[in-house]
Amino acid sequence: MSSRAWQVAAATAALAAVPLAYWQYQRHIELKERRESIKLLRKVELIATEVDVRLMHLETQAKELVEYEAKKAAGEAGEEEEDLAANSTLNSYYHFDSQGNKLKTKWDSYDVDEELERLEKEERGEQVSEPVAKPKKSARKVPQLTRSKALATSQSIEHEFEAVLSFLDDIRGDDEVKQLRKAIANKVTKEYFARIDAIQAMLAW
Repeated sequence: MSSRAWQVAAATAALAAVPLAYWQYQRHIELKERRESIKLLRKVELIATEVDVRLMHLETQAKELVEYEAKKAAGEAGEEEEDLAANSTLNSYYHFDSQGNKLKTKWDSYDVDEELERLEKEERGEQVSEPVAKPKKSARKVPQLTRSKALATSQSIEHEFEAVLSFLDDIRGDDEVKQLRKAIANKVTKEYFARIDAIQAMLAW
């Protein structure tokens, strides 16, 4: 092969290699950007999971608070009715609640035989033991969270999830990146926000 022909062949091969090298460079950049995007998405997903842990804790606290308030209201109403009936000197058969149920009085638990025996012992000068007092009802566990604080916490968690969505909007990439980003966004908007709405509705009641 002549020197001229060799130069032409070398130049042709060099020109053909330019697009391949450019394509390989572009591919390298795309893969690098894809890896970085997926790494960012995994970090965002981890942050969302950590916020979800706080959300689950708030759900438990809010439920306990509502149940405590309901039981407290029902218990206080029941105790008021029992105290009213127990302190009455009228016949207990004439005392009924709003549902038509006979109310309890102090006479329902009064042991006549025991009282007569106690009086006889006193007359004979024998030592009489005092009646055993009924144990007091155990105090209910008071929730550490008020409705206002629970609502404020739910709003704070909601803002954190909104920040997660805002960060997701800045992440770009290929189809795999888009699918992962969409999955995280859907979990935030369709699951986490729905649970926050449920908490706020429960506390607003």
